[in-house]
Amino acid sequence: AVLTVSRIISFMITYYAAYTYAFFLGLILASAYLVFNKIDGFSLKNLVSSIIGFIFAFLFVGLNPIQANHTLPVIFISGMVAICAMILPGISGAFMLLLLNQYEYMLGALIRFSILDIIAFIVGAVIGIISFSRFLDYLLRNHESMTMAFLVGLMIGTLRLPYSKMSIIQSTPSLIPAVIIAILGFFIVFLIEKKFHYIEY
Repeated sequence: AVLTVSRIISFMITYYAAYTYAFFLGLILASAYLVFNKIDGFSLKNLVSSIIGFIFAFLFVGLNPIQANHTLPVIFISGMVAICAMILPGISGAFMLLLLNQYEYMLGALIRFSILDIIAFIVGAVIGIISFSRFLDYLLRNHESMTMAFLVGLMIGTLRLPYSKMSIIQSTPSLIPAVIIAILGFFIVFLIEKKFHYIEY
């Protein structure tokens, strides 16, 4: 299943990048809206937290990919960073791997079934999720509203990436399917939330 999904994602990003990122845009927008509804009331500190999250994400997704190598220590660190990003709504672990110049390499490692690379990545991911999940749990227990507001800003800021990828669409006939796909992604998140209530902070 992992190999199949990896091949599908690689194919879609290579040949249908604009439409793929349109789908991501819809997912992120819906997640931001749902998390926003979990915030208890408006306050200046929540607004400041949202602005900080937005600025951080907006600037971060504008960075150029780092020219990192593919040694085992780098793959280990990449696993830690990617899994921490996946814990946060709206932050793409795949995008973090793109920035670290590891995304295509790790897709290839899965397809080739490169054991050492896969183990290094998984170990990094396990250590990352154990350590970061505790930190996030502390923030949500002690500063819930500010943390939620920061996450909303973070998600809105990350929209810079899918929007920039969609900017290659210059004709209306091509734009209409992209908008439909974005709306589809938006409603998929709503349906999942309605059925499973996956946003539970």
